[in-house]
Amino acid sequence: MANEAVKGTRDIILEAGHKAITAKSYHACGLKEILDLAGVPKGSFYHYFKSKDDFGLQLIENSTDGWNQECRAKLTDRTYSPINRLKNYFNDKITYFLEHGLSCECALPKMALETSQLNEVMRGAIKYSFDSMASVLAQTIREAQVADEINCKDDADMLANMINSALQGIIIRVQIDQSIVPLEQFVALIFTNILQEKSSS
Repeated sequence: MANEAVKGTRDIILEAGHKAITAKSYHACGLKEILDLAGVPKGSFYHYFKSKDDFGLQLIENSTDGWNQECRAKLTDRTYSPINRLKNYFNDKITYFLEHGLSCECALPKMALETSQLNEVMRGAIKYSFDSMASVLAQTIREAQVADEINCKDDADMLANMINSALQGIIIRVQIDQSIVPLEQFVALIFTNILQEKSSS
């Protein structure tokens, strides 16, 4: 029971931090703001985190775990062919924004821009996060190539990194335009021009 309580309070603080950082930025958010949002006393923060940077690092790791679970759930579902797993994964991105709003953001891209040149440990953690997501995507692309579902025979790791990086930029454009169209166009482009899906006929 004690371990469950510890985990619960820690997760509440991390969730509050994620909300605060996505609404503003990592450096613009003070601990008081995060703890007020979490509804926990300041002393509780230092029970779970050594410093704000330690909190930031754990937030990155927590977000990475969530992203990896999402990626693996869609991209390793063997009830679908590799190309359909890829389609499900990217179409879910569109559905997510339509259901949660076009201004919905993730803390990781913001933290990447803010901390990558200032904190080497955080930069490394964020790099691992992006690399791990690209790795799962690359494996599915590789399987689609082996299954002869796509014409593109370029290196799967290169394709996954390129698509993943471009996706981050497209998500920014969605928020700027307040329109889902850029993401819809990009997802269509992935299959027609980048991966070059083969006709089923």
